[in-house]
Amino acid sequence: MKVNIYLETDKQSQECTWRKYGYVLEAMAGRCIPVTRVGFGSAEGTYHKCNLQALEEALVRFHKECEVCVYTKDAFVAARILKIDEMAATDFKDTKGKPIKNAKEWESICRKIKECSIVISSHSGKHTYSVWMQEEMKKDGGDMGKGMEPETRTEPG
Repeated sequence: MKVNIYLETDKQSQECTWRKYGYVLEAMAGRCIPVTRVGFGSAEGTYHKCNLQALEEALVRFHKECEVCVYTKDAFVAARILKIDEMAATDFKDTKGKPIKNAKEWESICRKIKECSIVISSHSGKHTYSVWMQEEMKKDGGDMGKGMEPETRTEPG
């Protein structure tokens, strides 16, 4: 199965600040209409850290082998995800033996990729869901992401 993960944050500045982030999962199963799932959150962190957090949360939904393409405006994350095996080989440490920035997030992402035998690729730049996700993140409160995927509950209410 082929799955696209689209990442977005409400701010692209590099500083550590409170920001909103989100992801859209788009599963392509045969010739059917793509199935989408969304997730939004907020946290204090850098641009890269919040993109990694969104990716980490998206990957939690995976339970079996598939091909995943990550779409993000964050060119650093898009490039580094392709080198995750190299980062893992150095135990997520730099040349001085110190942990790289966001090592915890990178390790978690790497663990999930290995656990599910995910084949990963990436693209940087604006994507199909960029505008919609930005609009959702501007909304107040808990209605971010509502209306995107069909209701699947079977119990009343």
